[in-house]
Amino acid sequence: MGSSSLSEDYRLCLERELRHGRAGVCGDPSLRAVLWHILVEDFDLHGALQDDALALLTDGLWGRADLAPALRGLARAFELLELAAVHLYLLPWRKEFTTIKTFSGGYVHVLKGALSEDLLIQSFQKMGYVRRDDHRLMVAAPPPARQLVQVALGCFALRLECEILGEVLAQLGTSMLPAEELLQARRASADVASCVAWLQQRLAREEEPPPVPPRGSPARLDLYRDLQEDEGSDETSLYGGPSPGPDSPPTELACQPLFWEQSARLWGVGGGAWEAEASSPASEEEPEAEVFSFLSLRQELLSRPGDLAASQAPGTPEQASPRRVPEPPGYQTHSCLGPGALPALCCDTCRQLHTAHCAALATCRPGHPLRALHGNHQRRLWLQRAQVDALLYDAPRPAWP
Repeated sequence: MGSSSLSEDYRLCLERELRHGRAGVCGDPSLRAVLWHILVEDFDLHGALQDDALALLTDGLWGRADLAPALRGLARAFELLELAAVHLYLLPWRKEFTTIKTFSGGYVHVLKGALSEDLLIQSFQKMGYVRRDDHRLMVAAPPPARQLVQVALGCFALRLECEILGEVLAQLGTSMLPAEELLQARRASADVASCVAWLQQRLAREEEPPPVPPRGSPARLDLYRDLQEDEGSDETSLYGGPSPGPDSPPTELACQPLFWEQSARLWGVGGGAWEAEASSPASEEEPEAEVFSFLSLRQELLSRPGDLAASQAPGTPEQASPRRVPEPPGYQTHSCLGPGALPALCCDTCRQLHTAHCAALATCRPGHPLRALHGNHQRRLWLQRAQVDALLYDAPRPAWP
């Protein structure tokens, strides 16, 4: 399986998760297993997915006396980088994702605790971020969606590589060895067992383990725990606070990421708008009462104040002085929906249906509640509703029997 095929599978995984109300790192067990198997046999795939993959691994492990905790911290850093790219890809209209605060808990404790500043800036530049000042990185021009998917996939692969290396150390029985020997063994081996055997032979020939080279700059996680500017803030948020959810209204939709991918320690507690609802299995579908039907549309139209006034018997006070309340406009399909396309989001303020990557969603951002449409069945119903609304409001009002 080539890198382009993996990229497409990864993209489909992200969009499938979004349809189920989750906007986070890839959670597909089958894709995870396939990529793990390929990486174990072909370490050089990292270079095809991300040109600085080896530099990131080497930088994160260089000079660490104990590689096991270093790998865990490095995996968390790659997860956070992956999530930042995924947010920009899936939710490009969310303004809060366009600014990374370099004094935030996630940046200081997780990213700088594992990687050097230069490589971090280089990674964020691939996502379109540039340094605005000493405290902020901001998206200057959004990169192509394909590039964001590739960056996220590369970080996903590096996160799996940290787990593969951790498995090697677990079978080896020690994690006290130089990083360059571990990486050299991985590149020279076709599976975990041969990598472990290579290291065992290497360690058996040495009476004393070679000295661990010093790190160029301190970056241990515990060195940053007492930073005064982070006191009382969310420890591991990249954006300076709890990570917001993918949809606008913070109380409407929720997502609970898989624990091994997006732990509460990574993004903070009670952060996103999608955290509450996904905790119940029924959250993937909206309540049945919300589903559109032509019968409910007829009842809705007849129940409006104007219709009630018109339906009163002659001689009643309402009939004597009718005061029609202006009807709200019907739902419309935005121009981003081409023929055969299904809507993914609905703005209840503008009353328009959009695709997930519609550029016009930026105008809906300030305070407009966005409703996520889950599943093709619900999306088709809302599309039909918009088509019926177009007939009802663009043409003369039919007289109901």
